[in-house]
Amino acid sequence: MSNPPPPPAPAVPPPRPPTGGAGPSASSGQGRYRRLAASRPFRIAATGWAWKRVILLGVGTTYGLVEWQRNKIKAARRDAVKDKTWLHWKIYDGGIVEAKSTGSSLNYLLTSSGGTPEEPPRVMTLFEVIRAIKFIEADPRIRGIIADFSATSIPAVPSYSLGLAQLEEIQDALLELRRTKQEKLGTGPDGWRSVAWTDSFNSQGQFLFASCFDEVYTQPTGEVPLVGIGTTQPFFGRLLNWLGIRVHAEARSEYKSFVQPYIDEKLTEPQRENQKELINDLNDNLMTYIARNRFPDEGGQAGLDKVKELSQVGPFTNARAVKEGLLDGATYRQDILDSVFEEDKGGDSERTLMGFYHYAKVMEKAVEKTKTGVIDVGVVYLLGTIGDSGEFGTAAVVKGLKEAGDDETIGAVVLRIDSGGGGVVESDTIWAAVRDLRAKGKVCVASFANASASGGYLVSTHVDAILAAPSTITGSIGVASLRPTFLPAFFDRLKITLDSYYSGTRAQDVTHELTPAELARHAESVDGMYDDFKNRVCEGRGIHPEVIDKIAGGRVMTGLKAFSLNAPESLIRQIKGLDTPARKKPLAEVTSGEESAPKADSVDVATSPIEEGELKVPNVVTISEDQETSPFAPPEPSIPSVLPVLEHAESLDPEAHASEALATATPEDLNAPTTPPSGIYPIVLGPFGRGLIDGIGGIRDAAIYSTELFIANGLAGYKEDHPEATDDEAIATLLGPNSTFERGPNGETLMQVDVRLKRFPAQKSFWAQLGEATKRGDSIDPAAVAHYLKVSAAQYLLRVAAGVVSSEMEDLGLGNARAGLGLGSARQKSWMRAEWKGLNLR
Repeated sequence: MSNPPPPPAPAVPPPRPPTGGAGPSASSGQGRYRRLAASRPFRIAATGWAWKRVILLGVGTTYGLVEWQRNKIKAARRDAVKDKTWLHWKIYDGGIVEAKSTGSSLNYLLTSSGGTPEEPPRVMTLFEVIRAIKFIEADPRIRGIIADFSATSIPAVPSYSLGLAQLEEIQDALLELRRTKQEKLGTGPDGWRSVAWTDSFNSQGQFLFASCFDEVYTQPTGEVPLVGIGTTQPFFGRLLNWLGIRVHAEARSEYKSFVQPYIDEKLTEPQRENQKELINDLNDNLMTYIARNRFPDEGGQAGLDKVKELSQVGPFTNARAVKEGLLDGATYRQDILDSVFEEDKGGDSERTLMGFYHYAKVMEKAVEKTKTGVIDVGVVYLLGTIGDSGEFGTAAVVKGLKEAGDDETIGAVVLRIDSGGGGVVESDTIWAAVRDLRAKGKVCVASFANASASGGYLVSTHVDAILAAPSTITGSIGVASLRPTFLPAFFDRLKITLDSYYSGTRAQDVTHELTPAELARHAESVDGMYDDFKNRVCEGRGIHPEVIDKIAGGRVMTGLKAFSLNAPESLIRQIKGLDTPARKKPLAEVTSGEESAPKADSVDVATSPIEEGELKVPNVVTISEDQETSPFAPPEPSIPSVLPVLEHAESLDPEAHASEALATATPEDLNAPTTPPSGIYPIVLGPFGRGLIDGIGGIRDAAIYSTELFIANGLAGYKEDHPEATDDEAIATLLGPNSTFERGPNGETLMQVDVRLKRFPAQKSFWAQLGEATKRGDSIDPAAVAHYLKVSAAQYLLRVAAGVVSSEMEDLGLGNARAGLGLGSARQKSWMRAEWKGLNLR
C-alpha cells in the first residue's frame, strides 16, 4: 500500500509595502542627526546658544567701545586746530551776554526753531569772549578772523544788546589782539588779517564793534547809522495834573533827575547841564574808538573831530561810507570767503575754517586738563533794578556773597554790577553782605559794566577796589522819593466816591494829602537817607566830608570822568589819545619785503550790484610799539616774562596751545602783588581820597586785580604772623608747593596763574538740591520729580539733536549760514528807567 503525499507548505505572504515610521529610512535620519549633533559646528552653536546672554553682552560692549573710540578719534580730528586756521565768528543779538541765565541752555534750544537749522545757538558770556580772544592772541596757528554781523538767518535766541561799556571791553581786547598779531605775523599774505562783514549795520553799537577789525564791508545796499548818541525825555507833569494826581517829590539834591518827569514839564538847569555833559562824554568815547579804528592817520583830536563831523550828516549809504573811509568796500559774504580760501582770488587753499565758539570750547577743555597754576575767583552778578526778584536780584546777590565767603577755595570775589540803582533798603542789604564778605578775610573788587549808579554805587562803597569802563554810567549819589496823591477830581472822573476810617496817621494813604507836619517828617527821612549815603561814600572812599557835595547831589558821570577826579589831566589826555600825533606814512604801506594781504573782491555799485571789480587797498593799521592799543588803555607796568613762550606752531594738540596762552607772560596775565595792574594807578590822596573809582578796566581786569590783592594781602598777613618766614615759604603756604613764581629785577614777586571765574550762588543740580532737601527733612513732591525728569529727558534729546545738526555742518556750523547782530537796538536799560529813559546807541 503506498503512502499518501505530504501536505503542501503554507504560502508565504508577500512583503508589505513600506510605510512611515520606524524602518531603515528613519534609522538613516536619526543617524544623520546624531552625526550633525556630534559635529564641531553644531557643538559650537549649541554652546553659543547656552551662553547667548554673555555673548550678546560682550558683543554690545565691544561695539560700544569701538564706537566710543571712533567718535573720540572723530572728535579729535574735529577739534584739532591746524596751522593757518581762520576763525568764523557769528555775532548776533543775544550771542554775547553778561551772564547766562539758569536753564538758558534748554531755553536757547527750545527757541532755536525760529531760526535757520544751519546755525545752532551759540551763547558766550562777556568774560568768555575776552578769554577766547586772549587764547587767539597767544596761538600762532590762528591767522585771521571773519566776523559775520549779518541779520539774516540768525538763531532765535532771547534778545540781549551789549551796551557801550561792554563793547569797550571787547574793543580793548581786539585791539590788543591786532597789535600782538601784527607784531608776530606781520600784515603780508601770510600775516594777520581780520574782516568784518554784514548786509547792513543796524546800529552804531554794531558798527563800533565791527570797526576794530582791519577791513569792514557791507553789501551794496547796506548802511552805516553813524548819527551820534542822543536821548529824548518825556514829561508827565501836565498829564498827572489833568488826571487829578498830585505828586510830591523829595530829591537830594539838585542833580537828581529821577523825579523831574513826574512833577514838571522840563529838566531844571543843573539837571540839563549834567545830562548834556553825560551825553557829550559818552558820544566822545564812542567817536574816539571809531576814529582810532578807522582814521588812525588823522591823529588823536583830529580823528575825533572828523568822526564828529561825519555824525552830523549820517546815516551813510555804502557808497558814501566807502568814500568817507568808514567802510572798505561793498561785497558779499561768499566773496570774503573766496578771498581767504580760493587761490584764484588771492587766498590759500591750505587754510582751514573753524568756528569762534568751537575754538573757545576746544581751548577751555584743554585748559581744564591743567590743574597747576589755577586760581578760582568768585563772581556775583548784580543786574537790573535793585529790589527786583530773580536770579540776579537782591536775594540772589546776598546768597551768592555768603556762599563765596563760606567757600574755602575762594580768596577773591568780583562783584559785577550793571544797575542804575533801586530800593534804599535792598541796597543797604547788599552793602551789609559785602561788609560780611570782607570780614571773612575775602578780597572784593567791584566791576562796573554799563551802569552802576545810585544804589548800584552805594553797595560798592566799601569794596577793596572799583574798576569801571570809560563809558560806565556811575555816580548819582543821592536819594529821591515820589509820593502821589489821588485828588477828588481823579475819582470824580471815574464816578467813584470814598469813605475812609483810620485809627492812626493817614501818611500812607494815597487818597490823603500830607499835612505840613507829615511833609516835614517825610523830608527829614529823605535827608537822613541822603546823609547816610554820603557818609558811607566818605568812609569807604576816604573822601573829606567838606567836599563830598561837589561830587554828590545826584550827579551822574562816565567812568572816565569819575576817574579824572584824582588822575592828572596829562594822564587823562594820554588815556583818551588826544595828543596822539598824525601818522606820516600811508596806512596801506607795509614793511619792506612784504606784500599787501589779499582782499575780497569789491562790488562796483556804480555799475551793477553783481559785477565784481578791484577793491582799493584796505585800511590795514600797523600799530607802532609806542602807541597805545586802546584810546583809553592806561600805561602798563613793565613786568618781564616769567616763562618762555612755548613753540608749537606745527602741533595739532590743543592742550599745548592752551598752555602756551597761559604761559605767555604779559602785564595783564602776570600777577605781581607789588605792581599796580593795568588801569590801577598810585594816586596821591587828596580831599577826594581814592575818588569814585580806582581805575579803568573790565571784568577780566577786575578778576586779575582781585587775585593780586588776595595774594599780596595773604603774603603780608602770613609774614606778619611768621616774621621769620621768607617770601618763598609764604607763597608756598598760601598757593601750594607747586606754585610758579620768580623774582623781578627790583626784587618784586612775579608769578603766573590762570584766573578763572566761579559763579555764585552756585548753580546746583536737581539731585544736589534733592539731597539737601532730604537732609533737612523736607518732603518730596512726586509730581515735581516727574516734571523734572520729563524736562531733563527733553533737554537731553534736544542737545543730541542739536549735536547731530552741528556735526553735519563743516567745522561746526559754518556752511552757508549767516549770522547777524542788533547791538544797540532800541531798548531801555534799568538805569534809563530810573534816570534818563531812552538813551541808546541808535
